[in-house]
Amino acid sequence: MGNITIRRMTTEDAEAVTDILMNAWKTAYRGIVSDEYLDNMNRETLAERRRQQHKDYIVAVADGRIVGYCWYMNNNSYTQDVPEVDSEVVALYVDPASKRHGLGKMLLSHAMDDLRNQGKKKMIIWCLKDNLPARAFYEKMGGTVAYEHKTNIWYRDYDEVGFLYNLEQ
Repeated sequence: MGNITIRRMTTEDAEAVTDILMNAWKTAYRGIVSDEYLDNMNRETLAERRRQQHKDYIVAVADGRIVGYCWYMNNNSYTQDVPEVDSEVVALYVDPASKRHGLGKMLLSHAMDDLRNQGKKKMIIWCLKDNLPARAFYEKMGGTVAYEHKTNIWYRDYDEVGFLYNLEQ
């Protein structure tokens, strides 16, 4: 893999980011999330959401191609459950064909540095409890499981764990 750069996402990146999302879900979540959901993901609907949310995303680019992305925010969409957390990584995905090149680490580190520079103190990442490879990655990156809750994906509840990161360390 060539030179990798991290930059803010633009609306023009929505389709490439959506393709990574769909491929990552179909690879990582097969056997965890219902096949019916995975087989019926709507690319255009997902791309439109990415276009609307693009300001909160960064992308990893290698050889002119987007190979990963991270969606993070300087607030916490689960404030009622974890009020002490002031920032969140909502999604972190790498193109399955580009894994094992440090892209996830680069993206997560970039997000954490940006949030730290904004004065944020505690960050959370939610992960499906049964997604053992992702859990191992988040632990390796310094997160500790501090919370659990249920999330609903296409009319079915799944267990999630929340990895807490102290951004002051």
